[in-house]
Amino acid sequence: MIQGRLLLILIACLALCTVSVSAFTVQPPSGIPSGDLAPGTRVNIDTTVSFPTTSGTTFPSSDTLQFYTELESVRWNIVIVLNAIENPRPLDTGRIVRISGFELEYPGSMDLKVRVNLEGTTPEVTTTDDKTILRIRQLGPNDVVRGGGEYSITRKVVNPAEVQSSINSAKADLQTLKTSIDAAQSDGVNTAAIEVKYNAARTALESASAAGTNVGTAQTHLSTARTNIDEAKILLEQAVVQHSISTAEGYLAEIDSIIDYLSNEQGRAGDSRVILLTSKRQSIKNLIDTAKDSFEVGNYARAETQAQDAVEDGQRVLQEARDLKEDIESLPTVVDPDKPFLWIIIAGIIIVVIGFVVVKKRRAWDELG
Repeated sequence: MIQGRLLLILIACLALCTVSVSAFTVQPPSGIPSGDLAPGTRVNIDTTVSFPTTSGTTFPSSDTLQFYTELESVRWNIVIVLNAIENPRPLDTGRIVRISGFELEYPGSMDLKVRVNLEGTTPEVTTTDDKTILRIRQLGPNDVVRGGGEYSITRKVVNPAEVQSSINSAKADLQTLKTSIDAAQSDGVNTAAIEVKYNAARTALESASAAGTNVGTAQTHLSTARTNIDEAKILLEQAVVQHSISTAEGYLAEIDSIIDYLSNEQGRAGDSRVILLTSKRQSIKNLIDTAKDSFEVGNYARAETQAQDAVEDGQRVLQEARDLKEDIESLPTVVDPDKPFLWIIIAGIIIVVIGFVVVKKRRAWDELG
């Protein structure tokens, strides 16, 4: 008997839980401008809330359907539609409208809809901020939102002064970019792809400035400009690094050619100066490889520093290689810096010759004596 009563209580509780939960769907609202909005923008929103069900009731009598907006100068025109019969509610001008479950509870077999028209203007803002244009909630007895019982639309309301400030900031960034492009171009960097992005950003900023008080349009063009500026900066970094790597590799190739010439054609492979030159050449090669590795992982700043170091070292070592080549080519073939004893022999011959001349002159002086 007791178990039977407990079972009935459990079934009743489950039934209550089933009744207390309602699912609603919202037709996509019309009348809301796309994109960001300026303060004072007038909106006129139309939407319909439906309560599809096949059993139980259309809406729990213990719950509340709540409408909310952060718009100003609000007018709510709400009509409860039951089986195609319209029941208009009184006009409401508050930011919050509540419809009790008592007004919405009908047998689940009935077709219940709530048609909503909301008029209002976006509020003034001191800083750009997200504002709730329309929010619909199903609240339980303690104003707790039912699971899945919330629908919300927000829009960014923009402070026009901030938009103008952002446009000015983007223009300054664009000018800095142009200076960097010109500098890279003068260094021989191919900037064609970068200039395409630069021109797109400049056009977008001109459109943003021309938008005037239409901050939504201005923001859209500003966003396009920012995207192109950021992409141009990345392309410029990549191009500068690739140009530096290519330049360093050109120096390295000429150094290799000189080392090969001195080692094979001049027979100076064992010359300490050629050996030192080969060591310096390897250091440049290491810098180039490290720059390439940094570039591959997207660390363009580090890659640029490493590639520039390779260029500077390559330029310096190449000049050393050219000077060494000229120095070795100017020496008589009999003189081999790698064999110092030859220098000793030559010095000895010079000393003998000088001594012979001195002795000969001394004898001539004695005879005249």
